Amino acid sequence: MSWTVDDIYKLTRFLTKQNQSGSISATDLCLAWNTEQHAFQSDLLGKWQNRNNGKTGANTGLVLNETVSTLLAPFTLAGSITLASGKATKPAGFVYELAMRLLVSGTEHDVTKINHGQIIQVNKDVIDTPSTTDHNYYAVEYEAYYQFLPVTAAGALKLDYITACTDIVWGFTYDVDGRQVYNVGTSVQPKWDTPSIVEITKRSLANLGVSFKDNDFSQFGKANIVTGDS
Repeated sequence: MSWTVDDIYKLTRFLTKQNQSGSISATDLCLAWNTEQHAFQSDLLGKWQNRNNGKTGANTGLVLNETVSTLLAPFTLAGSITLASGKATKPAGFVYELAMRLLVSGTEHDVTKINHGQIIQVNKDVIDTPSTTDHNYYAVEYEAYYQFLPVTAAGALKLDYITACTDIVWGFTYDVDGRQVYNVGTSVQPKWDTPSIVEITKRSLANLGVSFKDNDFSQFGKANIVTGDS
């Protein structure tokens, strides 16, 4: 069973030697932790995945690393988006595309993704021209949608993608003495597995160190960010 937001709070207080009434509040923790979980997801998607097996060459990201794919499984979704005027609007929370197909009349067809500079060449292609008759489909990515060629393409885009992290919340009620007491019912839990939660918690200390002007916090957190060690 994965850790709760309360477990994260307890670990943070342990690492910083703070008790329930200490200076690090749940609000401070969630701000720091949510910042780092988004950064951690970005890292896993490829920002610091320096090449596989020590080889030289371009950095590799999610598609070449099955360990990373497993870590990101809680955020991996399958969507179905109906095309309107040849456009498919990206789902809320969309971060990273894994695969796409176009479903037309019950049959899935391949979609070739092209860059913006290839649009004119594709439209002029006499062999593999965009065509609904031959099911030659192309897609160009924009900020909030995919534009399909031909523009008359219709059907449903089957999209496998990575969605953004959900910000955690440490919910609470007050006891008879006016102290905050953890409330699972009003909390928002992390979706990561336990090892990832521990690493993100340690990394978040870099943000807490800046906030509380504690160099020990900051250096400990930065060490985890740089090396990836838990």
